[in-house]
Amino acid sequence: MNKLKKIGLTALGTSLVASSAIAADASLTGNTGYTWSSEEVGTSTTDGIGYEADFNMSVSGEMDNGWTATGSLLLTESATLSSSWTSLTMGSLGTVIVGNGYGGVGQAFDDVTPKAYEENHDGMKTSTAIDNIGANMGNGSLMYFGPTIDVAGFGVQVMAGYAPEASNTAVTDGGVSTSSNLWSSGQELGLKVSGMGITAGAYANELTKDSADSETDGDAMTSTWHVSYNAGPVSVGYQTGGSDTGVTGAAELATAAKAYTTATGNFEFEKISIAANVSDNMSISWGELTETYDAQSDMTTNIADVEMKSTSIQFAYSMGSMKISGYMTDTDNPGWDSNAKSDEVTELAVGFSF
Repeated sequence: MNKLKKIGLTALGTSLVASSAIAADASLTGNTGYTWSSEEVGTSTTDGIGYEADFNMSVSGEMDNGWTATGSLLLTESATLSSSWTSLTMGSLGTVIVGNGYGGVGQAFDDVTPKAYEENHDGMKTSTAIDNIGANMGNGSLMYFGPTIDVAGFGVQVMAGYAPEASNTAVTDGGVSTSSNLWSSGQELGLKVSGMGITAGAYANELTKDSADSETDGDAMTSTWHVSYNAGPVSVGYQTGGSDTGVTGAAELATAAKAYTTATGNFEFEKISIAANVSDNMSISWGELTETYDAQSDMTTNIADVEMKSTSIQFAYSMGSMKISGYMTDTDNPGWDSNAKSDEVTELAVGFSF
């Protein structure tokens, strides 16, 4: 996005650094646009016309030692705060981030295979496992993103995060986190490697069970790894992973809808995709996501696993600051329910960035 305006400011007092005045830059960027979406469930079809109006405001200043402090706010068309964060970039020492709605370290590993437009789960009514990678670390956590270092011609970056109270709620200035009735603390670790046309990474997250909780039978864990290869205009990618939600209770039937956050079983996912730049302005992609629910039932229950599979075809065409994009995504067994009707979502969007 291009900056709409850039203003030279003087940050005084405690604005960015105590008892010191430093030069700062302020910027406003954003996206606007229109969408048309259609969802077909069995023989029932629902259409909708929507709009986008996102505005990102930030202020950034460099201190005498070369470190940079940044604050950012993102507002969406619903007139609500989508995310806000502050970061301190310490040169070769890396960056420390604390924020609300930032997504934690896990946001760098959430469905990262090549695509022309959106992730497969966009528009789905079900909250998928691949979309919940490190979800409880998105708010109230301290994140560290190390510098990218060169190792045998490959760029390597380490990322880590810690939440003293893994309730996934924002903590404002001087406040304490809302208590989680399930988890005490949470920690996460990620690794990214890139070079020679290859991009790869691995991530793991653990939520520690609250000692007073009876709704979980142990710690919760999510993990994933991915690899993509770019050969000129074509990129192919593969990602796999799984999660143990730690939730205890009776096994859920294959013929019943499940919710990721409350389901008693485990989840596994596998994603493969290919994207191609047809021209300098046009890109297309195909992706298939398979998520398996494992009831983890004993021999007496014998409940079958359920596969939820979605296939997505996408395109994007850009003309300067204007972009036209769309997708068609078809999902079988939505909600990991073997009795559910297939769900097909189609979306066309016209967007403008500034």
